[in-house]
Amino acid sequence: GTSYSFLVQAWNGSSWSTFSDADLVACTTLGTPIMGKSAASVSSMVSLYNSTGHIYPTIYASKGATTINDFCQIVSEEANAEGVKAEILFAQAMYETGWLQFGGSVKAEQCNFGGIGAVNATAGGASFGDVRSGLRAQVQHLKAYASKEPLNNPCVDPRFEKVKRGVAPCVEDLNGRWAVPGDGYGQRISSLAAKACC
Repeated sequence: GTSYSFLVQAWNGSSWSTFSDADLVACTTLGTPIMGKSAASVSSMVSLYNSTGHIYPTIYASKGATTINDFCQIVSEEANAEGVKAEILFAQAMYETGWLQFGGSVKAEQCNFGGIGAVNATAGGASFGDVRSGLRAQVQHLKAYASKEPLNNPCVDPRFEKVKRGVAPCVEDLNGRWAVPGDGYGQRISSLAAKACC
């Protein structure tokens, strides 16, 4: 999503060709920016979740989010507080947790919706006391990858300092960088994020 301008010149064996502004070529890299204004609303995220037929985990009632509506409201608030697109945070949380059903080494009661610290199949990863803290840590981890801007809220992401800041401005740049290795990770989240905006 970044725009660049390139100067195209030819080397004729002894000097560069003359050039003008007409020789500048503009292009924009492909990708879905992580940072920016959210396009998803709370209701559109709730609607997408409900369309999957999954049952919202009752454990989150004691952790600050009694309903999927409460959960998506926190997604929106935490994402917007750091300038991360809510649809990216939501899509990644749904992808990482199998629509909040979990099933891997991270358990629902950990409120770790991004698999932070779950670096292999047996590592349980970080635990957070409530839904808001877990989503805040995840959005901060996304911001660490996507931006060099400082955090707006106190840091709760235990792995924030381990990230090389700004190396993944687009979701697709997370391929091979987030806990899930390999190609296609960012593309799947980007596709899911687009559905969350409808």
